Amino acid sequence: MLEKKEESSQLEIVQKEYSKELKKPAVINALLQTTFKGFSKELMEKAIFEGMTRGFTFKNFLQKDVYAIPYGHGYSLVTSIDYCRKIAMRSGLAGKSEPKFTEKDGKPLTCTVTVKRNVAGATGDYTATVHFAEYSTGRNLWVSKPYTMIAKVAEMHSLRSAFPEEMAQAYVEEEFEKETEGLPAEEKIEEYKDKLNAAKTLDELKTIYSALPVKVKAELKALKDILKVELTNKEKDENPKIPK
Repeated sequence: MLEKKEESSQLEIVQKEYSKELKKPAVINALLQTTFKGFSKELMEKAIFEGMTRGFTFKNFLQKDVYAIPYGHGYSLVTSIDYCRKIAMRSGLAGKSEPKFTEKDGKPLTCTVTVKRNVAGATGDYTATVHFAEYSTGRNLWVSKPYTMIAKVAEMHSLRSAFPEEMAQAYVEEEFEKETEGLPAEEKIEEYKDKLNAAKTLDELKTIYSALPVKVKAELKALKDILKVELTNKEKDENPKIPK
């Protein structure tokens, strides 16, 4: 019960800040020209709300510490690698190894990066190995700079391992590029949206969302978060015993 109260209170704070900032035309225009270039205002608003529920601020969006990339018929929020490095430095980063590659025919097969974190005077190593084939799209920078691209992915994996509390939901664009392929047809996406919109309670919304395919969950997470706030407010109005 206490956890639900705290979560509800946090959502109210986010919603208040979200509404306040979106009343500023200069802020909206700046975001549409940079962080959300090519996005509609409606889609941008959904992405901002999702980002704020994750703990990002409007300043983060304006500085492009976090931004959105097209994902099927929607978007995915991604974090800049530089911003993640800054968070790590503030949280005890004690060093990072040079990326180590395995190769075949002059092309990378895997990349391994180790991040060192200092906690209470003790330094621990957090190593991650990623496979090129799992992330390469075979296009653009994955062709011209394959080592740079896969090294960035490996570094993010090791950073999340070393700093789980700070970066549990932080992903760089390179981790998502291949995942944007193979999403369901637009008609199917709309069907999933209708199912979420039909939820009458928070428990029903949770059940419907949990049953969605993994890739669809990523695309419709913003809608789920918005509906969650609406249903939370509705339940408060219907049950006066729930603290407002």
